[in-house]
Amino acid sequence: MSDDADPPRDLGAGVWAVLNPVAKRYAVARHSLERACADAGLPPPRVLTTTPEQGGYAEARQALAQGARTIVVGGGDGTVRAVTRAVAGTGVELAILPLGTANLFAFNLGLRTRDPRLMVDRALFGTPVAHDVGWASWRTVEGDRTGPPTPEQPFLVMAGLGHDAATVLATDQHAKARLGWASYLAAGVRHLRQAPLSMRVSIDNAPARALRTWTILVANCGIIPGGIEVFPDSRPDDGYLDCLEVPLRTPAQWASVAWAGLTRHRWQASALRYSRLRTLWAVPESPAPLHLDGDVVGVVADFRVRVQHAALRVRTPQGASG
Repeated sequence: MSDDADPPRDLGAGVWAVLNPVAKRYAVARHSLERACADAGLPPPRVLTTTPEQGGYAEARQALAQGARTIVVGGGDGTVRAVTRAVAGTGVELAILPLGTANLFAFNLGLRTRDPRLMVDRALFGTPVAHDVGWASWRTVEGDRTGPPTPEQPFLVMAGLGHDAATVLATDQHAKARLGWASYLAAGVRHLRQAPLSMRVSIDNAPARALRTWTILVANCGIIPGGIEVFPDSRPDDGYLDCLEVPLRTPAQWASVAWAGLTRHRWQASALRYSRLRTLWAVPESPAPLHLDGDVVGVVADFRVRVQHAALRVRTPQGASG
């Protein structure tokens, strides 16, 4: 534990952890967590491992039922989202061990590190800060059938409808595991010449308007790995989501976006359209793929989003808010 760090004020029923056992650094993270608790004079952590069926949601609910006031979650963005689904709005603090490939949320909060001891130290003894949570619902399309609206699912960084999600869907999983975020960029090149999609969009319950866009992104955080700032001045604690429409049609327009990305500058190309919102409803003319934090959830007939302000308390280094 850091010399100037305070121990958790109220651990409730002790340290609870929800860990993904297939994550690359699962074993070393678990060992480091157990050792850190022993060194700090805390009881051994009660570790629950995720299953493919629940992904961490049921395990987090079990910890809450047993009185947990802080839950350590170890895995990728999917595991963090599953635990967030159970924890958001409860006041229980979330401590993140970024063990996945992209770890987008941890990246934005300054939590990613290769040092397992530092990672655990931040999780156990970081400062809790309130963050917003984005919630999404959609209707999945399978063949000619459109399903009912899904229960709301959280996202912590961004959700994308359109060719952005198609890029994620086209990314080879082996390449993703080996190359991380660079694999998405390689797959994305093949989609740059795709025609914009037609859709209707309503923001904050305003009348829907027609839109042609390569993708529509809704974000709670602004930075993707590589230091590329997709959403200027985005904050995960301001009660708003940021929206980006990408009505690009020519290679010349894409060139300015690509240059901004390669030089790690903000995406300020004139063809990009930014806005801020609390709710959004997008209906593509034809079903389109949707992703949450880089995980494709399927091809959808529509997409609804809302923000829940200050719903999640996350332990971060020195209280950083991204």
